[in-house]
Amino acid sequence: QSTWSEWILKIVFTVCTLSTGFKGGEIVPSFFVGSTFANSFAPLVGLTPELGGALGLVTVFCAVTNAPIASLVLSFELFGADAAVLFTLAVATGYAFSGYTGLYDGQRIVYSKLDAKYVDVHVNKEVGEEKRVELEEEDGEEPEKFMK
Repeated sequence: QSTWSEWILKIVFTVCTLSTGFKGGEIVPSFFVGSTFANSFAPLVGLTPELGGALGLVTVFCAVTNAPIASLVLSFELFGADAAVLFTLAVATGYAFSGYTGLYDGQRIVYSKLDAKYVDVHVNKEVGEEKRVELEEEDGEEPEKFMK
């Protein structure tokens, strides 16, 4: 079982490494942070540390990548389908709370995660601020184009 300090230290060291200009991965640190945090937290909610680590890994992976289907497949491949319901709930939670941007610039989410409407999100690279443009259907017709 991991301690509370391990996942915090991993975040701190990853930030220090990336902020000094060194190249680093995005996926493996997110695996580590998710699994060690959930491994520490699992006994508090009555789960085994092993299952907690597995749930944390796929939840953070889904939140970071905004790829729920890939996260669910990954959970079944790595850990088996014995806890399929828990993995599905973990992936759904990670996806719902992850926002509309992820690690990859080319990824676009055009449908709202919570409402039945179109959402087009752009990230202004120069300023670094997120702009959300919502286009709603009018009179049951599809919007012609998304704003660019």
